[in-house]
Amino acid sequence: MGIKAASKPSPRPPKTARKSARKPAPAPARSGVADALFSATQQRVLGLLFGQPQRSFFTSELIALAGGGSGAVQRELRRLEESGLLTLSRVGNQKHYQANAAAPIFAELCGIARKLLGPAEALREALAPLGDALQAALLYGSVARRSDGAHSDIDVLLVSDTLSLEQVYAALAPAEQRLGRPVSPTLYTVAEFRRRRAKGNPFVARLLAGEHVPLTGGSDAFFAAG
Repeated sequence: MGIKAASKPSPRPPKTARKSARKPAPAPARSGVADALFSATQQRVLGLLFGQPQRSFFTSELIALAGGGSGAVQRELRRLEESGLLTLSRVGNQKHYQANAAAPIFAELCGIARKLLGPAEALREALAPLGDALQAALLYGSVARRSDGAHSDIDVLLVSDTLSLEQVYAALAPAEQRLGRPVSPTLYTVAEFRRRRAKGNPFVARLLAGEHVPLTGGSDAFFAAG
């Protein structure tokens, strides 16, 4: 049966987790469009702030989530705030930063964050090392519909005959850290997915009929074929 996890598994493998029959083949490193346009720190800061424009962040929170040096993140925040792309407010001694909805290129930056720096891209990078062990994956739910709130889970469907749930959580951990939001995976084998789709399973039917974003190269073809 498929595995839908609401919380991270304990260090001990759960009974329902499937053990991998072989190690995933590593994927080659690549340089994407985002790398050509922005530094690593800029990608993470812009992705957090413009990927979740309704949310404000403490400085310390952004430093932790961006995973970069404190000085580099603070310089980037100061530069963006001085240019009018971010708003700055203070609560006691704490600084809060948020994407400035009044900035003339606010919509464009939100679009760039969604396409290149937001959840989908972070998930693609996290899943890439799984290589051929992952048959297909897609992002669905409120994040795919762009109706999510600041604390909404990021829902992901994965299809694999060899990966266990613990391997999936380990692979997704960097994306969860980068995005500052919980990632909730649903894991099926190929046979499980095809059986549920053939029987008209409400969850699978609703997922595929709604907004969703492919996360691996062959996902569109896999889900179209079922």
